[in-house]
Amino acid sequence: MKKSILTAFVLAGILSLAACGVSTEDFEAAQASSSAMAAEVETLQAQLTETESQLALAQDEAAELRAAEEERVAAEEAEKARKAKEKKEKEAAAKAEKAKANKARKITKRELAQIVKKPDAHIDENVIVYGRVTQFDSATGPCTFRADLSHAHVGKYDYEHNSMFTAGDGLVDCKVLDDIVAEDIVQITATVTGSLSYDTTIGGSTTVPQFQVVKIKRL
Repeated sequence: MKKSILTAFVLAGILSLAACGVSTEDFEAAQASSSAMAAEVETLQAQLTETESQLALAQDEAAELRAAEEERVAAEEAEKARKAKEKKEKEAAAKAEKAKANKARKITKRELAQIVKKPDAHIDENVIVYGRVTQFDSATGPCTFRADLSHAHVGKYDYEHNSMFTAGDGLVDCKVLDDIVAEDIVQITATVTGSLSYDTTIGGSTTVPQFQVVKIKRL
C-alpha cells in the first residue's frame, strides 16, 4: 500500500515535470531517481520487518528467561520452607522427648508387672526400666530390639519380662541405639506404646509390652 502511494506520488511528479517542458534527459534522471527511492523504501521496509521479527524473538526469549528465573526462585523458596519446617519438627520432637525424659519415673516390681499384664492400659506412661537385650539383629532391624525387663538393676539372668523396644522412626533413623548390641545390660527411659503380638521361632505366637525408647545407656 505504501509502495503504491509512493509510486503514484512519484509518477505525478514526473508528469508535472513533463507538462512544464522538462527535457527528456531531466525526465529520465527524475524517473531513475524515483526508482532508486522506491528501491530504498523497499530495502528499509525489509529491514524494518527483520528488526521487528528479531525484537519479537528477543521478547520471547526474555519471557522464557523470566519464567525460568521465577521457577528457580520459587523452587529455592519451597526448599527453604521445607528445610525450615523439617528443622522445626525435629526441634519440637526433641523438646517432646526431653519432656518425656524429665517426667519419666522409676517404677516398682508390681507396677512393672501391671504394665506387662495390660500394656494397652498404660499407653503414654513414661517409665525407667532395666533390662538385658536378648535380640538385636537383622531380624529385628536397626531400630527395634527385644529385651527382658526388671524394675531394677539385677543379676544378668534375673530380668524376667520379655518386651519389645523401638527407637527413632522405627526404621532407619535411631542414633540413640548406635552403641547397643545383644546381651547389653541397659537402663532405659521409655514410653509405653501398648501391646505387640508376634510369631515365635518355635511356631507359636506371643504378646508383649512395647516401648518407645527416649534414652538408653549401658550399665
